[in-house]
Amino acid sequence: MNEMPEDINNELFASLQCLFIALPCLRPYLDRLAWCTAAMVDPPAWCGITSTHGGWPVTVSASNDRARLADQEQYNLGQGPCLDAMRDGEIVEVVDQELDERWNQFRCRALDIGIRSMLSLPVNGVFRRPVVTLNMYSERSQAFMGVDRQRAESYANLASRTLVKWVRDCTQARLAQELDQAVRTRTLVEESLGILMDQHRWDSAMAFRRLRTRAGNDARRLAVAATEVITEATGRPPIEPYPFGLCPSEPPGGVVKAHPPVVPGPAPTLHSHNGEGTMRIGAPTHAPRPG
Repeated sequence: MNEMPEDINNELFASLQCLFIALPCLRPYLDRLAWCTAAMVDPPAWCGITSTHGGWPVTVSASNDRARLADQEQYNLGQGPCLDAMRDGEIVEVVDQELDERWNQFRCRALDIGIRSMLSLPVNGVFRRPVVTLNMYSERSQAFMGVDRQRAESYANLASRTLVKWVRDCTQARLAQELDQAVRTRTLVEESLGILMDQHRWDSAMAFRRLRTRAGNDARRLAVAATEVITEATGRPPIEPYPFGLCPSEPPGGVVKAHPPVVPGPAPTLHSHNGEGTMRIGAPTHAPRPG
């Protein structure tokens, strides 16, 4: 059997990854994963979970605001352990941030935030390529050594097997429903990026960076932020996107269906030192402790 060309294979993987992280049924699992990963060391670390949306990094869950901010700093600078781990699929460790000379810009910001050591672990999906990375942060140097590192690596491997098993065991009807919702979310995000690029003459990378900041660096709020951008630009809620661009010739009842208004709850502010002012966090500021 002929192998799929590499460029097509890469595009399929990127598309699957964008859909995968947006599946609503995975949200409780990702929150639990972030909390448990942070609690593996004593004293507890912080953990952010990075994935990508359309090629741009975004945090899909975090154990607290400090982990989310640490992730965000790397995204904004375009450098750091979590980005290298996601790109290369290899574990990246920082034993002591004060002595590590890699990523000079992020090194300064990490020390300002209070990070002395880091461990970024790729979690592979169905194609044996990173779907997310677990980013562990600590105020102590050498926080992820010996048994702690072995435990973290075992946990990342377990997470990989769990995600693959979920995809294999998921019923066709449930997976179709989840993917349908994920496709709708991606359609909203892409429409809002087009609006931001046109309004501000930004390129796509800057547009997504601004949208991500508006969403509080939370992948689950991207759809909320995108809906707000579209509503502000058009004066009405966005038209509900049909999966894969398929739209009936006449909507039911002769009325085009629109998304219900999205009203996010109260959001605390998180002060960032990246020159972009404050970052609104609309999701819970920490992952719920598993019961």
